[in-house]
Amino acid sequence: MSAADNERSDDAPPQPPVTEQHRELANQAMNEFEKGQYGSCTKTMGYLADARPTDVKVVLNRSVALFYHSQCKAIDEFRHNIQTVFNMARISPDLSEKSNLDDADYAVVYYNKAVVLYHEKQHRAALSILEKLFRYIEPIDEALAQKVMLLLTELYLTVHQPFDAMRMVSNIEKFLSGKSQSSQDKDKNDSTNATAQEVLKAKLNLFKVRCNLMAKHMKNKKEYKALQGNSHPVNYAKAYYEYLRGNLKKAAKMLGNPPSVQLSPTTGECLAVMYSTNQALINMCLRKPNLAICHIRDALKHNEKVMKDAVPNDKARPPLQLSYVSQHYVLYYNLGVLQLHSKRPHLAFDCFVECVQVYHRNPRLWLRLAECCIMHHKENNDVDREHKHKLEVIQASVGSGFHHKLILGQGVQKDRKISASGGVFPNLNLGFASFCLKNALALLPTDPLDVKTPPQDEQAESGPPPTDPVLVSAEPGNPLRETEVANLRCSILAASAYVALCENEYYRALAHSVNLLRQPNLTAAQRYLGLMYKGEALVILDRIADAIDELNPENVTDVSTTLPESTSEQDKDQEGLAENREAIIKWSPNSVTVAKGLMQYNLAVAYSMRTDYEKALKALTEASEKVGNPIPVQMFYLKVYLDLKQGNKKAAINVINEHFGYISKS
Repeated sequence: MSAADNERSDDAPPQPPVTEQHRELANQAMNEFEKGQYGSCTKTMGYLADARPTDVKVVLNRSVALFYHSQCKAIDEFRHNIQTVFNMARISPDLSEKSNLDDADYAVVYYNKAVVLYHEKQHRAALSILEKLFRYIEPIDEALAQKVMLLLTELYLTVHQPFDAMRMVSNIEKFLSGKSQSSQDKDKNDSTNATAQEVLKAKLNLFKVRCNLMAKHMKNKKEYKALQGNSHPVNYAKAYYEYLRGNLKKAAKMLGNPPSVQLSPTTGECLAVMYSTNQALINMCLRKPNLAICHIRDALKHNEKVMKDAVPNDKARPPLQLSYVSQHYVLYYNLGVLQLHSKRPHLAFDCFVECVQVYHRNPRLWLRLAECCIMHHKENNDVDREHKHKLEVIQASVGSGFHHKLILGQGVQKDRKISASGGVFPNLNLGFASFCLKNALALLPTDPLDVKTPPQDEQAESGPPPTDPVLVSAEPGNPLRETEVANLRCSILAASAYVALCENEYYRALAHSVNLLRQPNLTAAQRYLGLMYKGEALVILDRIADAIDELNPENVTDVSTTLPESTSEQDKDQEGLAENREAIIKWSPNSVTVAKGLMQYNLAVAYSMRTDYEKALKALTEASEKVGNPIPVQMFYLKVYLDLKQGNKKAAINVINEHFGYISKS
């Protein structure tokens, strides 16, 4: 024992000797507590506390009895009593001091505090305490040690650390193995103990399945097949497994019938909310976004109902396990994703703005906010083919006869507005989209392409690299794997380049498009966008020769949105994972021919900027043949411009008469 410990023992108040009467009271209180007679237990502990007022363990046990007697509603009083125990025992509340757990019996104080923090959704704080407590797991009582490790596993899964959770499951199995061997002779005929062991093994197997599902490890089929029983956790785990494999209808069937709308008195979970949320996700993947939205709205109604049942008025205090069970922000996040895929950017934006106050470290959420702004700005390029825009090519016709004149429109970007607010305040404009994309990019880990590989001697000194795959937090969803981070980076860069072009920030657009094109795991569609955005930025920056090289239609060989096959070690366990589901919103252009035609239009613009009108006209003619009807309105503007610049007034008039004759003749 250290000097500090001796000093602490000397300062501690003297304890009266434990008499036979004290032992009888303690045993009586334990029996009453185990039978659920919390009122009687509180009285018994009161007698014991009067006899031993300075006994830390008595004070703690009486606090627990009082807390249970209040139906777990006196949370503030219990928290105060735990702090009193810390002060009486002269131990650190956060277990930060060295040699702070010389008396293993004090471990239960930290466990109780961690349980309170867990139910109060302060998961990181609870995890910090239990991780430190785990260092002293050897001298702790076996039953308590088992509870500590089980809660640690649950916490790791709650904060989306599946690999740490899996290691803790392995520790529990080793702990149980040693325990069973040491007590094999004593408990050989103990059927109760055997039943408890089987229940625990089933729970550990479910933990393993949850870890594998969170990490998207699909190869470990042994654990999935070992799932036993027909409980909701088991059925939902099986349904999630089928969902990840792409068996959506089978997953929906496994969820069963809608459960009743009520909170679990022990876990605080509402199965009706889970059921509706899962059905919404499945229907979204089945390309039924409107039905999915109905399910999410049902989940929101169920969540609101159970919260009102738990807290009927402002004065009512729910039990600890029912105090922080609202799923409001998780459901709003899901609703926002569904509204965005249903082409309702206004409604989606409102959902995401509310969620970003809670999940502000989720890079994917910031991208979704930017996508709402982009969709509000322009839903897709097919709007350029609409008849109303064609009517704007010829604004008016004035004069008659020899003095007959036509007034051309100002182009498709005449109504474009640049945000003057700098984009900091939430608003559906491109300025705020730019702000969101900067946040999303900043929340991603450093791009591996920007990391310099240290010399081999430095690598040897720093030791072997970590074996766990890199996971990036994306709450309320599962963490992002390495390949998912790379895919997300590509999406953010593509959106950033587009927004920068629309905001006339051409150097920034060029930088983003160059960064996008160097990414190794681009989809064909993203590579096409990178070439287009880079070419457009170079044209406006008067780097025409470079732009012509980028806008070569022969560079376009594919425009699919399918992710390239990954060869990384992390993805070897992803076999059987349905990653490339069909997109809800169709990608446009949907063919290589149309994509080449649109690129040739940009090439024609580049040639015209270089006053090479013949090549420009040839490229434009080929482009108009490839894009199909109706022709985008930009091509009419460029055709008339090129004919007039070449002095071919007759050709310009023919175009006007052919496509706008009803206007020009008036």
